[in-house]
Amino acid sequence: MPLVDGSARRRPLAPSVQRVVGRFVAANLVAVLLLLGGGVWAAVEAAENESLADARRTTDLLAAILVEPNLNAPLLAGDPDALADFDARMRDRMARADVIRVKIWNGDGRILYSDEPRLIGQVHTLDEDDRQALRDGVTRAEVSDLSRPENRYERSFGRLLEVYRQINGPDGRPLLLETYSEYQAATSRQFEIWSEFAPISVAVVLTLLAVQLPLAHRMVTQLRAAQRERELLQARALDASTEERRRIAGSLHDGIVQDVSASALLVARAADGLRDDRAREVPHELAEGLGQAAAALRESVGSLRSLLVEIYPPDLDRDDLPLALADLAGRLRPRGVDVRVSVADDLEPSPATAALVLRTVQEALRNVAKHSRARTVSVVVERAGAGLVLQVVDDGVGFDLGPTVGDPTRGHLGLRLLADLAATEGAALAMRSAPGAGTSLRLEVPHR
Repeated sequence: MPLVDGSARRRPLAPSVQRVVGRFVAANLVAVLLLLGGGVWAAVEAAENESLADARRTTDLLAAILVEPNLNAPLLAGDPDALADFDARMRDRMARADVIRVKIWNGDGRILYSDEPRLIGQVHTLDEDDRQALRDGVTRAEVSDLSRPENRYERSFGRLLEVYRQINGPDGRPLLLETYSEYQAATSRQFEIWSEFAPISVAVVLTLLAVQLPLAHRMVTQLRAAQRERELLQARALDASTEERRRIAGSLHDGIVQDVSASALLVARAADGLRDDRAREVPHELAEGLGQAAAALRESVGSLRSLLVEIYPPDLDRDDLPLALADLAGRLRPRGVDVRVSVADDLEPSPATAALVLRTVQEALRNVAKHSRARTVSVVVERAGAGLVLQVVDDGVGFDLGPTVGDPTRGHLGLRLLADLAATEGAALAMRSAPGAGTSLRLEVPHR
């Protein structure tokens, strides 16, 4: 379960099977989307390239069959009759070839002919590509730049394909032929090309899924097997640890606890006898010293009993949980730490839930004693719906939770083990801390 740092940022302690599978599925979806996106991009590029190639071929045919054979000196000189005759020939062929505009330029940038008569005679600066076409005779095609002034009469047509190539005038001088056609042809071809690519893309996607599904099934099976093995090993480790702690606790209870308890009774009885013996002169300091020794032995017995609870908690029920928590809190009071325990009266935790609460409080108080330098600690167990909530809050120095919990070598391995234990029991464990702000731990246990 997640731990929370001072900025409320949550960090997962261990990835679940669902999370690993979710990442696997997400990665495959991303791969499929990239594949489909690549197919669409390829279709767009192929359609545009094919349209440009068609436009180049159309322009080459117009130049060879219609434009160059009908060029004459009067036309290039601007003779109205020659222009009208040439225009009549061009318009019929332009409609058949899906060409919407034709321009013929000389090398000085003057438009010698256009089917848009307002352009004839205008002079514009030829760009480098135009001048290159005049020099090398290579047919070039591109998406037209309609922002240029010579293209202002084509803007109403929308996006256009522009083709320009060299032609020879009647006197042998190179001229520049430009044709414009609608870009919509490229757009319509995109779907056609995509429909050709689609079966291949779908086949690739289905093949990918067919290959990935057995791998995903195998991965889930292996993850579940590993999780079951981990839980089995954890259960075995807990059983072995419980048995060892039970043995140690039994030895302590039957040995040193009984001996210290008996010694405390003997010393207390001797002190009382010395105080009551009026006939003998006994130094007052001796009687007081024995009394203090008896008190110290009784306190040691209490500490040993708290240690027994910590080493091997008893089988807990509703009435035992507050007593066990009080015993744990008693170990910190000799250190000057005021531990306040509050357990709701209406709780009816199961033995497993009570043991989890006790184990969590035990680890939290151990960290308080080792690290926090706290003066007060609050332990509250209360009902939350059908389950319960445990909160342990101290006023200690706090710490930077992220790197401390992420690095078990810093001495907080117990927190990670607690989080794993809580996850195994279906509970949620969270912690909040920051330097100088104390530490709070929260355990939410659902009803079971």
